Amino acid sequence: MNPSDLYKPDGVALTTCLVGAPGSGKSFFVKNTIQDFMKNKDPKMHVLYVCPKHEMEFGEKSITSLDKLEKHMKKHRIHVIYPDPESVEDHVDAIIATVFDIREVNPDFKCCLVVDDAQVFLSSRRGASPQFKRLALVGRSRNIRFVAISHGFVFSKELEGSTSFIIHFRTLMSPLHVKDAMNRYGYNPEPFIEPLNETPYAHVIFDVTSGRSSLMRPIEVGKAGAAV
Repeated sequence: MNPSDLYKPDGVALTTCLVGAPGSGKSFFVKNTIQDFMKNKDPKMHVLYVCPKHEMEFGEKSITSLDKLEKHMKKHRIHVIYPDPESVEDHVDAIIATVFDIREVNPDFKCCLVVDDAQVFLSSRRGASPQFKRLALVGRSRNIRFVAISHGFVFSKELEGSTSFIIHFRTLMSPLHVKDAMNRYGYNPEPFIEPLNETPYAHVIFDVTSGRSSLMRPIEVGKAGAAV
């Protein structure tokens, strides 16, 4: 699969969800496929990575802050923000709002907004904030592509009807989670649990629109992976 399928805000594709336990290969996959994707020469195309764990970087110059974001965008196209752990939800809401504000005054602006630890902000136990609803439901029409990364499947009504791809790495799966994934996304993870546990960094790409699942080998640097 071409990384642009997962990250490009083309006005058609919806949210990409990456799901996997710590150490399953999510970060390695995301870092390398984003770097591959950003080999494109489109000066209006940006990737903004929100990392609550304060770990991800794409080189020292990729790290910025919300108040310096617009200035950073004048010189760079990949931006990493570490939200304040003391007010992480408000800070991330402010980041989303700022991206929409930038788009309003720059009609050619395109952004892939990646939110790590999305399970902190989206769950079945509470509603999403107005900004996350805006991102999930309105982002596509503004050329803002939402990529959610979480430790487990995010069962949130805001995502269930607005997801194009699920990238499934090794993760704990209870029978209830398997049933919910089938009911809410049409994805049956059960046949893949054993191969994902046996092969480090292997993953499944599920196309929600077509209902097609592909078990993929671990990616090599510079490549988007190959079907098993």
